Amino acid sequence: MAAIGSSALRNSVAVTTAESLSAPPVLREAGSRRLDGSLIEALVLGGIGTIGVFLLSSTLAAPGTTGVAIVLLTAAAMIPNFLFARAQGRLQGAGDSRAVVWWSTGAQVAQALLALVAVLLGADTLAILAILVLTALAGAVGAGWQARREATPPHTRAFTVSSTVVLLLTIGFAWLTNADVVFVRASVPGEVAGAYAAAAVLIKTTLIVPATFSLYLLPRFVRSRGNAALTNLGVTVILSVTLLTGLVMFGLVSVAGPWIVGLLFGSHYVQTAQIVVGFSIAWLPWALAQGILVRITAAASKAGLVVFVLATAAQFLVSRFTLPDITAWLTGNGLVGLFVFVSLYAIHWRLLRANRTAPAEDAEPSV
Repeated sequence: MAAIGSSALRNSVAVTTAESLSAPPVLREAGSRRLDGSLIEALVLGGIGTIGVFLLSSTLAAPGTTGVAIVLLTAAAMIPNFLFARAQGRLQGAGDSRAVVWWSTGAQVAQALLALVAVLLGADTLAILAILVLTALAGAVGAGWQARREATPPHTRAFTVSSTVVLLLTIGFAWLTNADVVFVRASVPGEVAGAYAAAAVLIKTTLIVPATFSLYLLPRFVRSRGNAALTNLGVTVILSVTLLTGLVMFGLVSVAGPWIVGLLFGSHYVQTAQIVVGFSIAWLPWALAQGILVRITAAASKAGLVVFVLATAAQFLVSRFTLPDITAWLTGNGLVGLFVFVSLYAIHWRLLRANRTAPAEDAEPSV
């Protein structure tokens, strides 16, 4: 959940940073006199995560001093991770997507290497958790320094309507694209649930494509709200590449599904090989929905939140009426994904039409 929250904060900060940097000079000067709202958001959200860890400590902590120390270190990582996400959001909003990739990937590589060294030296869980805290702190300081050096946007208010909508859009879509595993685990035998989870790990890699595009295009969509042609071109590129990726995935698992599953998960996941083809078809609308979500997020569309509320209810009802039948569930969840994609695409076209009929100097309104 902390990863989802920090990702939501990064998107929110990226959008508000891009808006601030593209604002008229008069508004930028007025904004520079405010407190930094993104810092307040990071501290509040990180603080909520910290409190959540302590509230769950009775179920998370093992007995004894070591268990308490694990909870403390887990809680200590919360605020640094949100500050790191804030710094990445400022870099992304300023258009430096390369720096975001370097910082996020570099932090993960550093964590993996240091954890490996710690394990080889015989360190315990506490040492590995301490490494996670230190890398988060280093990332927050380093990325924050780079963000201030490259482009310091005017300060914005904390939890504005726009930033809150972006937070909720990111969290809502994250739930919709991960709830399937939760529903399946709660409704089917453990072996089948494990096979489904393995299929999900493989097929959901297609989400990497729209997520990568988001790093580059999200702030550009914000700045091009007055340029319908450029915005539509970006959306078309994302959807085309995402569709191609999904079709390639379908082709791979159709031809070599058992071999790929055996290579990745071992020979015990025979049921996974039976699931992946249907999963790849059912997941294509969700991947396309994430592609169009980049545009919807840039517009901070409230209508997108309505779509997600309806989809959440529909997904729950589908799970109740289809599970434990995995084939029926995949069909139903795929149809929910298709509803989300079509609805978000309709919002995109409504925004384009509103932009084309508005005066050239007006920014595109949120739906």
